[in-house]
Amino acid sequence: MTTYTCRDENDTAAAGRAIARSLDPEATVHLVGDLGAGKTFLARAIAAELGADPREVASPSFAIVHEYPRAGAPPIIHIDGYRLSENRREWLEIGIPEILAGPGVKLIEWPKRAFDEFETSHVEVTIEVREDGARVIQTADSRQQTAD
Repeated sequence: MTTYTCRDENDTAAAGRAIARSLDPEATVHLVGDLGAGKTFLARAIAAELGADPREVASPSFAIVHEYPRAGAPPIIHIDGYRLSENRREWLEIGIPEILAGPGVKLIEWPKRAFDEFETSHVEVTIEVREDGARVIQTADSRQQTAD
């Protein structure tokens, strides 16, 4: 597990860049935190470090799935599970299993736990907002979590 304490946006962007450099080319990343914790901001930093245009990265809440092109690499897929129901048929209609099995990095805000069924593993990134406004960001690989 890796922990970053971020006192401002510069620290959070630096944490995102470090997380991006640690990811496998086919990584699935679960971004977990309360509303307003900074999941999309962190996703933007990760995507930018991996070669996507940070101006393209926005909360996928209304579109549910965004795709960010990269030169010479598969696109980064950004999914928002917040508006998805627990109905698996909806996931199948949207193509969630194919998206998660496809190439490239997948960033998922508000992941559904049942998405695990369609993944071989994922990196869990949790963001906690402290009372002083600082963010504590922790990363753990799902393979490490199940080994404990």
